[in-house]
Amino acid sequence: MTEFLTFQQRKILKEQAENLLQWGETRIEDIWLREAEKYNKEIKCKRDATLVYNNVLKRINEIRMLPTDYQNFTSENSNEYFKIEFINAPEVIIGRCPCPSEDKVLRCCNLATLDAVQQCVFDCAYCSIQSFYHEGKIRVIKNLKEVLFSDNFRKMIDENEIWHIGTGQSSDSLMFGNDYDTISALEEYCYHNENVIIELKTKSSRTDWIKDEHPLNLIPTWSLNAKTIVDKEEHNTASLIGRIKAAEKAINEGYFSGFHIHPMVYFDGYKTEYRDLVYMLTDYIDPKKILMVSIGTLTFTKNVLKKIRLRNFKTKITCMPLSEIAGKYSYPNETKKEMFSYLYSLFPQNWKDNVFFYLCMEDSSLWQPCLNKSYASNSEFEEDMKKQYFGKIYASKRLENNIETII
Repeated sequence: MTEFLTFQQRKILKEQAENLLQWGETRIEDIWLREAEKYNKEIKCKRDATLVYNNVLKRINEIRMLPTDYQNFTSENSNEYFKIEFINAPEVIIGRCPCPSEDKVLRCCNLATLDAVQQCVFDCAYCSIQSFYHEGKIRVIKNLKEVLFSDNFRKMIDENEIWHIGTGQSSDSLMFGNDYDTISALEEYCYHNENVIIELKTKSSRTDWIKDEHPLNLIPTWSLNAKTIVDKEEHNTASLIGRIKAAEKAINEGYFSGFHIHPMVYFDGYKTEYRDLVYMLTDYIDPKKILMVSIGTLTFTKNVLKKIRLRNFKTKITCMPLSEIAGKYSYPNETKKEMFSYLYSLFPQNWKDNVFFYLCMEDSSLWQPCLNKSYASNSEFEEDMKKQYFGKIYASKRLENNIETII
């Protein structure tokens, strides 16, 4: 029935068929037959085939536009086995956030990144890490402490500037705790470099790395999500309550912390579940020890979308309208505006007064309607973020040196 279609049209149908299979939706063959039957005739020419083809894509697009329905969806993960491999540090260990740099589109904090570990044992369906690293190996830098205190690394990090460095871009920062002395190396570096914040980012519930004595500029943060997304798309990770309780323990031991409610997913029942998330978080956590709460949603490159489609597992994470902005694909801004403003409205005033809220990798036009603030440029956003973070840390009066002049 598709012999009258062009090569490109058949290619698109094949991709859509793979999507439907991955989502657990009706087979594309059944959608095609239903659309063809509406005309009560056989497909005998290119015009007939193109008409049915367009209607098939329209039906699939209608599925994308609706809030994702997880009610009867049974998810799967890849169950990939990883082997630990210890490596010397690559020549380039410091990078930058992968946001496009154009100020007029996305607002970016210019986060520096440190790839202490590469690849992740967690198997979140949307994660781009799985498209960066392969071969079933998790690579751990064995000489991290030596690298951090080397002359070469010192040249990269200007001691007269404020630095915000994240370790969660290439792996989960705390999935191994301090099993391989990664956290110990970062702690010692933080003790000796008070102009630097090292941010750890995790979906784990491990707490065995927590110490009574620790540098205040080492900041553990937790990624949180609605229970349905945790259960059905964030495979092998800790439960929502497990993550929050781990954060509570770290905070009770004196750590400053933060949370990333990211990626928000537009699914059937999302308002109830994100409301429950915020209520749980604000019940357990004192905002006076929280530096940040970031908010964002699903953002894909073409390459990541392709990798997700080709992986042999069930997921509905790509069952969404894929609007293009700055070379990436996400929800339309109107959907984002609805989700982000709703989530922010749930936080009590004492959180809004004490915590730095921001949108991560999102359109600059969304800031004002969602968070009641905005920045004219990435550098203005970056500067304010660092002032807020270091100001709160310095106010604790536990750092030895006065860094106010740096801020």
